[in-house]
Amino acid sequence: MIPNMDEATAHQPTPLWRLAFWGRERRAPGEPYWWENRGRGEGSVVMQVTISGVMLLREGKTVREVPAGYAALFAYEEDSAYGLARDATAAYVCEWINLRGSGLQEHWAALRARFGSVVAVDEDLLTDFRRLCTLTDPRRGGDAIAQAGLVHGFVLGLFVALRREHRAAQAPVERALDDLLANPIAAPPLKRLAEQHGCSREHLARTFAQRMGMPPAAWLARQRLDRAVTLLRETSLSVAAIADQCGFGSTHTLARRLRAATGKGPQALRRY
Repeated sequence: MIPNMDEATAHQPTPLWRLAFWGRERRAPGEPYWWENRGRGEGSVVMQVTISGVMLLREGKTVREVPAGYAALFAYEEDSAYGLARDATAAYVCEWINLRGSGLQEHWAALRARFGSVVAVDEDLLTDFRRLCTLTDPRRGGDAIAQAGLVHGFVLGLFVALRREHRAAQAPVERALDDLLANPIAAPPLKRLAEQHGCSREHLARTFAQRMGMPPAAWLARQRLDRAVTLLRETSLSVAAIADQCGFGSTHTLARRLRAATGKGPQALRRY
């Protein structure tokens, strides 16, 4: 049985990431169980794991099932709701955590945008989920900063676990595309990236153009140039350092690309 954290402790104001409260519930078939997230406490994100039975998650007008072995990811103050269908015939058992802290909702939104709001939970992830509840139990007298680190580690671990599952289900060219989009500054040559993932350079280039609307070389050049312009305007880094950080071979190459795209050289683009 997972204990509930004291409500007074759960609402202590702090920017640090923390486990506000958690629990385990069992609902009998036909028992009323439905929560609307609009109007609930601000700043909370929730992971609710179905142990048995089936939960429903509504996001806007879309309703999805969350069966055993899956978790629903949602946040308070959004247009979503969750609970049981009125005609449910099986008992529902779940375990859930409520996390809070500055910036946590943005991380949660990024996670859901990439992997969805209903995700598979294997035994390793469920073990980490339960360990978080144990290690952040306030009765252990843990330090708030240490507990923030544990919550942070769990959220990052969730990203890793879901990414691993997502990549395992992807075609080789899709994995190559993800790597290219994730790190355009340090992207290897297209042929080498294609070979690393077991697809052809031509297939990768064609698939990339279909998704992004331009060839890989043009997209990469734009990403690197946009980053260079941002660094010129928002930092005092030298032009040489910016050229190096943005993947240009020299300051001359950076200056030439900037003039071709903007009509201005590096110094003219400086904000200060």
